[in-house]
Amino acid sequence: MKTTIQRAELPDDRRVLMISDVHGHADGLRAILKKAAFTPEDVLVIVGDLIEKGPQSLETVRLVMELCRTHTVYPLMGNVDLWRWEFLTEQRCGDWKRMREYAFNAVNWWGSSLLHEMCDEMGEPLTREADMDQLLPRLRERFKPEIGFLGSLPTVLETQRMIFVHGGIPHERLDELEGEDAFPILKYDDFYSSGLSFRKYVVVGHWPAVLYSKTYPRYEPLIDRQRHIISLDGACGIKTEGQLNLLILPDWRSDDYSLLTWDRLPVITALEGQAPSDPEEARYIPWNDHAVELLDQGEEVSRVLYHGRPMTVPTQYIFQHNGVLSCVDTTDYVLPVSPGDRLSLILKLNYGCFVKKDSVSGWYFGRYETNEVNEP
Repeated sequence: MKTTIQRAELPDDRRVLMISDVHGHADGLRAILKKAAFTPEDVLVIVGDLIEKGPQSLETVRLVMELCRTHTVYPLMGNVDLWRWEFLTEQRCGDWKRMREYAFNAVNWWGSSLLHEMCDEMGEPLTREADMDQLLPRLRERFKPEIGFLGSLPTVLETQRMIFVHGGIPHERLDELEGEDAFPILKYDDFYSSGLSFRKYVVVGHWPAVLYSKTYPRYEPLIDRQRHIISLDGACGIKTEGQLNLLILPDWRSDDYSLLTWDRLPVITALEGQAPSDPEEARYIPWNDHAVELLDQGEEVSRVLYHGRPMTVPTQYIFQHNGVLSCVDTTDYVLPVSPGDRLSLILKLNYGCFVKKDSVSGWYFGRYETNEVNEP
């Protein structure tokens, strides 16, 4: 697919809502828009990856299609959206086996896949022996509106003050990018670390902002006011503790951002307070750099060495990856907590609870009561 540029003049007196990487969480998108009191008077920009890695890909596509009919919405193409569209329209020949295997892996990892959902709705549950040459034409005909919608998504949206793109752009000369291969700007890994700066704000998703954390995991958007970069992706669907981030401007000229978040984690209420550990001394093991050395293995928690630093981690988080001992994302940071704080529960151990507070993950060691769950 070639890069397409959409240009829009945003009204002066309307809120601008920005979200990315919904990843098949239609319930989450509904819930966070309800929390924001989203109306047709607002402007919503969805910065790519509507589908996969969640339980409701087909429903999410239809929800966004409906919002486009009733509200002012600018949905953009993501790399995952592109891959599925290319597969369904045979733009990628010879990928049948790999894409079918992805669909079954997706069910194991996330409970669903777009292909499974389409096949189930058509009354032909997907099997590993399915004749894809026979199945694809029927899928294409049955889901023509949804497939056409995915294929119609632009790759870049430029407004008066912002440029929206799923992965990132190498420069602001958008006319030079138009018509070029879209893939490099949809899957621009680790965009913020490129060191680029821009005149307009460049708003991206794709690379979860938590991966830019060095000491403890922060899932809220990264906003760099000097380099004019905003990274929205809260790792929804990617990690258990991932979240949808909805960044809200009162109008397009404002720097007064507000943030709403959504996740599926149960909520506990802290009964005791605790002081935080020194954030500069904390360490965070992210999923793109997770090799560790085992120092001492316990039933619940173990001691590991991570980049020369001893850490206590949940034993169940330790695994082998391509022959290398590794650890699922975690931190040794102890959160600041006051009695009455609401904490999203990630993992409950006798050792303590691994939780998230205000989009930051860490440990809580006090008493609590379990009496709430987040909205579905």
